[in-house]
Amino acid sequence: MIESTYWRQELRAELAWLKKNRKYRRWSEKQLVLYERRLMLVGFQVRSLLERPKVNDCARRARMPVVRYKKIGSKPFTYVGAGFPEDQFDMESPEQAELGVLDVCNQLIHYYWMQTWSEGTAFKGMLVFSDFMRHKWAYQLLIEDLISLFSIFANESSAVTDVGFHWKEKEKDYVAQCAR
Repeated sequence: MIESTYWRQELRAELAWLKKNRKYRRWSEKQLVLYERRLMLVGFQVRSLLERPKVNDCARRARMPVVRYKKIGSKPFTYVGAGFPEDQFDMESPEQAELGVLDVCNQLIHYYWMQTWSEGTAFKGMLVFSDFMRHKWAYQLLIEDLISLFSIFANESSAVTDVGFHWKEKEKDYVAQCAR
């Protein structure tokens, strides 16, 4: 990624589409799939910015409120014969929590299960867990919160204006030490 300005410009366009298309008179399967796809692409764009020294430390520390549900029992959640999340996660005991932006991106990009819901004509949120977290937690993510979190990275104020690097022997590479 040579210049992150172009990535942010595209990210703003994707977020505008997500905001505009949150409401339909009737949600079809195709509309949900298109929305899910755009949301995953936005998650990938944000993760790409995070994985390079293109985002300042303030934006990098962004977090999002979530509701999480603990996995119960030792039986793994699998595609075949899994039942539903309510059979394997403690849906009666929701916990308020926060996820860092990289964790949110990974939940969307690597989701093992995603179940969406709407209120009225608006796409409201999703229950999601990645292949990595499916044995630990399921997360309830609100679309409004996702758009708000990702909007931080679409803003030019999240760009790095000064960065320092130091050698990390374990990785045999220079890593960003401080990004403002």
